[in-house]
Amino acid sequence: MKIERKKVSMQVVDHLKQMIKDKKLKPGDKLPSENQLTEMFGVSRTPVREALSVLEASGLIMSRQGGGSVVQTASIDHFLEETQFEFVDSQDILNLLETRIIVETGGARMAAERRTSEDLKIIKKKLEAVRKAYEHNEIGHQEDIAFHTAITEATHNPILLRTMKNMSDLYEKAVKFSLMKNMGILGKRTKVLNEHERLFNALELGDSAEAEKAMYEHLNNAKKKFEQEIGRLP
Repeated sequence: MKIERKKVSMQVVDHLKQMIKDKKLKPGDKLPSENQLTEMFGVSRTPVREALSVLEASGLIMSRQGGGSVVQTASIDHFLEETQFEFVDSQDILNLLETRIIVETGGARMAAERRTSEDLKIIKKKLEAVRKAYEHNEIGHQEDIAFHTAITEATHNPILLRTMKNMSDLYEKAVKFSLMKNMGILGKRTKVLNEHERLFNALELGDSAEAEKAMYEHLNNAKKKFEQEIGRLP
């Protein structure tokens, strides 16, 4: 029998999902605290936080103000899916990534040429949110999308912005899938953050060629990673 190796955080995810399916945790129930979960599973706090972030992104739990998380109201969709990402059509994701490479590389060049000082402040603020999500071991898909959207807005091309918004649903699923696969892998998460920072630096300098190159390499790396996940590359 082949032994499957899984990240610690994903093992915690599996255990908590099973507890929900077995009704040991019911809709509306408050989850044990992070400290209690670390003791329950014999792991450190980092994988527990990563697991809670994944479960929240998949819609199984919801964070409450004042701390703690509760199980969401039962939904057949939640229990049929391992996570919503696993049922996304892989060819659709690849098509989207190819489209993003075509659209956003040109968009990055244009943004470097057209961005205003106010645009740059907004992009920097979005980058700081990406960095904060990284530091807190969160998936950070919404922050990632906001960063890329701010760059598109800096092109001051309404048709380009509308094009990005028209594929927003699949766009969000693709970004979630990609970033979720990095959870618990510090090297990959650091690499993605560095790619965002390189892109911002090029925009700040108004270097259109470097901005285009940085965006291409960033998105092409995401495409390669996805192809590896679905077994199209060795």
